[in-house]
Amino acid sequence: MKDRISRVLDLATRAGLECEVYGESTERFQVEVYRGKVETMDRSSDEGIGIRLVTGGRMGYAFTNGTDMESIEFTFEEAKNNAICSTVEDVDVLADDPGDPIQEGSPAFFLDEGDSAGKIEKVIEMEQAAIDFDGTIVNTEGVSYSEVSGEVFIASTRGFQRSGKRGLCSCSMAAVAKKGGEIRSGWYYCQSPDVRLLDFNATGLESAKRAFSLLDSRPMPTGRYPVIFDASAFVDIIYFLEQALSGEMVVKGTTVLAGKLGKKVAADILTLTDDPMLEGGCFNARFDDEGVARNTYSLIAGGILRGFLHNSWTARKSGHPNSANAVRGSYKDLPSPGASNLFVQPGGRTLDEMLADTDRGIYIQSVMGMHTADPISGDFSVGIAGLGIEAGKRSGAVSEMTISGNVLDLLGGVVEVGREIVFIGTYGAPPVLIEGLSVSGT
Repeated sequence: MKDRISRVLDLATRAGLECEVYGESTERFQVEVYRGKVETMDRSSDEGIGIRLVTGGRMGYAFTNGTDMESIEFTFEEAKNNAICSTVEDVDVLADDPGDPIQEGSPAFFLDEGDSAGKIEKVIEMEQAAIDFDGTIVNTEGVSYSEVSGEVFIASTRGFQRSGKRGLCSCSMAAVAKKGGEIRSGWYYCQSPDVRLLDFNATGLESAKRAFSLLDSRPMPTGRYPVIFDASAFVDIIYFLEQALSGEMVVKGTTVLAGKLGKKVAADILTLTDDPMLEGGCFNARFDDEGVARNTYSLIAGGILRGFLHNSWTARKSGHPNSANAVRGSYKDLPSPGASNLFVQPGGRTLDEMLADTDRGIYIQSVMGMHTADPISGDFSVGIAGLGIEAGKRSGAVSEMTISGNVLDLLGGVVEVGREIVFIGTYGAPPVLIEGLSVSGT
């Protein structure tokens, strides 16, 4: 692919255009199991190039999955025509040469692509571990393993080229528990850059435990309660924060955090970090999807908002430093601000220790509908499921309840951050104790 990317840069230079080329090759494998048998299995590959051209302040983009030069040259002409027809940008959209070449080093992942049979066996064992947990586990759904690996190439007429390999794998499962006429499901997930570190059995067992724990659930009385978010549940809050921290949202003025740079937006004990070189991180990359070198970056430190997630365009548009947070869904997409490994820095105590010190409250195991929260106001009202807390111990299951409030009040109400961190995709969190949230129940 490197020779084809060089060809595109030559075309741009001869035409007097500025050019950025993003190339990507990807291999995927996925298997789903039901009742001990493979239900679906898919192995696929994809390769393509996206071309971004700039002339006279106008930008055009086009992409192709064709690997021959005829397809690439056609795409180049399409990008050029798109630029000619576009409006003039008021700021530069391309990344500047970030300086010295970035040494990528060896890939920090291991997928063992030749062991499909072994992985299928592990998925079957994961499902069986859930079924064997208790007689109330009557079914399963969404029992799966997936992996993706590939290589990214980025080059620009501004004088730099980057390449790097990336990969990760994951397993997940939803167990279904039934007692009388009541049916509850419990979902759990595990990811790693190394398939040897995935704990399939523990994932199946945890999904069964979560389904079982929700049986005999009922709503608690409406009120204001101390709330402990399970690590996987607080990940949904981090997902919302990524949107609120997007430089694109800052430019549009559509985030509750606009105008709050340098101000207190959370409790002192809360620090939110994006770390592209995190040990064991699944989305590690030494450069972002515009080729700019990445570094560990604290967006919220000691409760103070220190920065936003920016790509080259949003940084220039807002007058902020470029945080090297350009990400793309694939070669078909233009870069937009996003995270690598975005997580709340963990604290010192375990979840059990946090629960033991809570006299009465709610332990939230799952949040439903955080994507409906308003990023402009920060207001939310979402469904929850979990367990009650009585005298420092988990009590009966709770469901058919909602929590509501404002995300800034929620962050400001954090009184403790736990030790055990969980990542789901690019988002990570430990358990978190909030001093009080409004809960609607009976």
